[in-house]
Amino acid sequence: MLLTKSAELKRYVRLNTSDVELPEVVELEVSRLQEQLLRPLLGEGLIFWLEGEYQAGPAADSLAGQLLARVQAVLARLGLAGSLHELQVSVSNTGLQIVSTETHKTAFQHQVVALRDTLERKGWLDMNALLGWLEEHRADSAELVAWAAGPGQLQRRQLLTSAEEFSRFENIQDSWPVFQALRPLIGRQELFVLEPQLGYAFLQELRTQVRTRALTPENEQLLEQFIRPALASLALARAVPELGLRLTGNGIELAIARVDDSNSKEADAGLDQLLQARAYECQRAADILLERMRKHLNAAASAERYPTYFAGPAYVSPSTPKVPLNTAESRIYRFI
Repeated sequence: MLLTKSAELKRYVRLNTSDVELPEVVELEVSRLQEQLLRPLLGEGLIFWLEGEYQAGPAADSLAGQLLARVQAVLARLGLAGSLHELQVSVSNTGLQIVSTETHKTAFQHQVVALRDTLERKGWLDMNALLGWLEEHRADSAELVAWAAGPGQLQRRQLLTSAEEFSRFENIQDSWPVFQALRPLIGRQELFVLEPQLGYAFLQELRTQVRTRALTPENEQLLEQFIRPALASLALARAVPELGLRLTGNGIELAIARVDDSNSKEADAGLDQLLQARAYECQRAADILLERMRKHLNAAASAERYPTYFAGPAYVSPSTPKVPLNTAESRIYRFI
């Protein structure tokens, strides 16, 4: 593992213990996070290299030392957050017991929940910082170059690649879990909405350039000005109704709640109208952006600029006459 000592844990969270080793439940959670969360992001090669550097003890200012610090920040905060409830009780063959003495008492539920929420929020922000560091230093060593050409492209298969990038257009507060929940919706909107607007070949060109970090200046401008903000609004418009419903073993549950300091309460009356209004505004913003994008592409496309779009079926020449839906000679029908 990449975090094994209590002293390493104390660099990122407050821990009142004199033990050298991690608490058992924290160690189990750290091991789970490394395998299920970090290994898919870093890849086998980078994990193997970093574990070797960890055993050797890298200098804090070295590449390995900087990367290890960011990885340990994620493991420490999310690892402790995921094990807080287990630390509150002990399990034996007679059931669950709460440990309480004259000087130490178990924390109240709201205190445990508040601490867990704080650690999770910081831990997920650490995930954003880790991904940002990897992108910034992707050419600084052979191991990072290999990461950028392999596992580093898994997060870039769509036109919106990170929570921070999404938050520049629609505010999700840089939330890693929210962005991961939105990824299927983003992919669906690319296929169902953007492909008819751009054409399959041009959409694939943009996806390939984003994935390989080889965007042309004109395509980068198109993405920033029209496509990414429209895609963020489209995903959010679909997320409001879709992510509010949760499929469980017992059926479909409404997963919308108003959260206060002590508990999660039922949705307020009239909340459905507010959600519908939010979804409508997102859809309207996306429609306007897509209309402006088409006008820009049709006016600017040529054999030299946006050539893939120019040669595709989505291109419409600005000189093409428009057929009006209604004219002065159109018949008028009245129904009585």
